[in-house]
Amino acid sequence: MQLIWVSGATSKVQKFNITPRGLMKIGFAIATFFVLCGIGIHFVGFKMALQVRPDLARAMGGVVTFEELDALDAAYKEELERLQAQLSKSIEKISELKTLKDRFADLATPAPVKSKLAENTSGARGGPFKPFTFKIDPNKSIDKNFNETVLSSKELNLILTKFKTDWSSQYDWLNQLPIGVPVASQFGSMSSNYGMRIDPFTKNLAHHSGIDFQASPGTGIVASGYGTISKVATDSIYGKYVEISHADGFISKYAHAQKVFVKPGEQVSKGQLIAEVGSTGRSTGPHLHYEIIRNGSHLNPAQVLLMPRQANLPPNTKPTTAVAQQ
Repeated sequence: MQLIWVSGATSKVQKFNITPRGLMKIGFAIATFFVLCGIGIHFVGFKMALQVRPDLARAMGGVVTFEELDALDAAYKEELERLQAQLSKSIEKISELKTLKDRFADLATPAPVKSKLAENTSGARGGPFKPFTFKIDPNKSIDKNFNETVLSSKELNLILTKFKTDWSSQYDWLNQLPIGVPVASQFGSMSSNYGMRIDPFTKNLAHHSGIDFQASPGTGIVASGYGTISKVATDSIYGKYVEISHADGFISKYAHAQKVFVKPGEQVSKGQLIAEVGSTGRSTGPHLHYEIIRNGSHLNPAQVLLMPRQANLPPNTKPTTAVAQQ
């Protein structure tokens, strides 16, 4: 194909030969131009949208600005710091509870078996110091800090699970020991202590193998700890009495009862009613004679009982001495 161009002013004639190949080149050039223009308009438009209407940019192309990414990262960091602060407070509370638990366990543990309670905390120790700390490391990414926090939380949960198991075992062990008050009435009526005293019958010095609780006839006698009824009998000294076998070789004995509600071999719980206060046997009046025996030897029950402070008594005042004595 040939095009002829005639200039009006000079009547100059120019001839252009157009071949199929040339048309293809021209068409390719025009298409390339329009494509480049489209790409330019696209990026310029999104740049303007990111600055003016970021919500429109997200709707059009799912684009998030660097500012938004920074804001999102800061929000995640703030939430992670809040979570870490809560976990740190939880660790502090756990430490406080453990200290409190140890104090109560020490108070509740009878003196004859305190060494057993200390077995788990004595002996040689060592190893690297790796405290639980929840703090963001600025040299690590937010996702790395998050993963480490989650891992530490899982480790803390394992420690708490072990604490629960250990504390439950210790609680069960303490409950089996005869540490409770054996009368179902307000404490404050102990009428005769353990050790040497003037015998109420002979008026001579004699050893008292237990402690006496003054109480009205029919007052409930309760088990001072979980155990098994090992003996129910009657004799001229103790009258009607009950013996309970507990853990660690302890036996608790309840004497001078007027009624007994349990039988040998029966399992009893701490605080369970087992008898009623009476004045049977060698007794001058209604009371409970209470003994603690361990491995065949009598112990001072005061070293074993977890007794509340005596109510309604002025400081440095001894309990009123009653005639209810073995």
